[in-house]
Amino acid sequence: MHPARTRVAVIVETSRGHGRQIVAGVSRYAAEHAAWSLRLEPRNIDDRPPSWLRSWEGDGIIVRCDSSPMAKAVLATGLPVIDVRGGAPEAGLPLVGVDNEPIADLAFEHFRERGFRHFAWCDLFRLRRSWIDIRRNRFLERARQAGATSHRFHAPQPLAHRVPWSHDGTVALMTWLASLPRPVAVLACDDEQAHLVLDAALTLGLEVPGDAAVLGIDNDEVFCRASSPSLSSVDVNATAIGYEAATALARLMRGRRVSARRYLPPRGVVTRQSTDIIAVDSAEAAAALRLIRERGCDGLTADDVAGALAVSRSTLDRLLHAAVGQSATAAIMQVRLARVKADLVESDLTLKAIARRAGFASEQHLANLFRSREGLTPGRYRRDMGH
Repeated sequence: MHPARTRVAVIVETSRGHGRQIVAGVSRYAAEHAAWSLRLEPRNIDDRPPSWLRSWEGDGIIVRCDSSPMAKAVLATGLPVIDVRGGAPEAGLPLVGVDNEPIADLAFEHFRERGFRHFAWCDLFRLRRSWIDIRRNRFLERARQAGATSHRFHAPQPLAHRVPWSHDGTVALMTWLASLPRPVAVLACDDEQAHLVLDAALTLGLEVPGDAAVLGIDNDEVFCRASSPSLSSVDVNATAIGYEAATALARLMRGRRVSARRYLPPRGVVTRQSTDIIAVDSAEAAAALRLIRERGCDGLTADDVAGALAVSRSTLDRLLHAAVGQSATAAIMQVRLARVKADLVESDLTLKAIARRAGFASEQHLANLFRSREGLTPGRYRRDMGH
């Protein structure tokens, strides 16, 4: 006789990439560690609690809780619950979510590396959500700290999420985009909204990314690939969130305690056409940055870059400090560490092979430098990123 399977309800939207990635993480945990039977159905983020939940005889729940009614519905079951959204914090559900300030940091650094001095945040629907506030405030504060200009779009009126964008709203968005200094780096609240920003920019006749570079959040393949040009986006590591939520739920179902809040770092920026530019005024600085991006992992040194441009090291560093706020050596190291992070997350390569690909002399040199710069070992980074 087969042992009874653990029944887990996954009340997560399947209509958006973020939710589907969470489901994929839960499914991976179930396949690797547990004989779980997953209860899953097509959903939107703002759907009502499922009617079957009141009489469902299950063992645990993973939910994207976006409202008090949803929180009440899952709590009424008396079952162990893990939340993966945090939309009803007053309910006190254990939460596994994304660390929001690093999302804004990644976005800012992505734009700064490309030489942008004008930054803008766009949230079309004026949603009152703590994570939106954190991302917006952090992004605009980073711009202010860097001495750059910062701008924020204000919707003409509060609109519910997923209400079709009105004519007045479209006009307001286009008017705002037309008023921004150029070139400008625009971070949108999510990929769905970034898609609308891109369309408005192109309707205005703005060159993307020449006049306006646009970055989304969530790395939703549908919106990123359907956008024209293709949309760059911050991968918030939703698959790892699903996996860690399943891990936490398994602990709860065994009667063990879990953290009230656990936040995972984003994976990084996935660069596509909408931000693939070097937006600096100096032709020499732009040439240096292109060379560093192309050959930074091939043993390139700051002296090599200066020689290629026929300028002194001090002149090179002065040009790059004015353009992107860092020296040639720092810019090269940034490129090399970006390659390391990508290989840790996206491949099964050994650390020795990764060190060689990124131009480091040895595995130990890379491990020591990575820990001093990132505050954790390469192995821990790989695990945290859900690989």
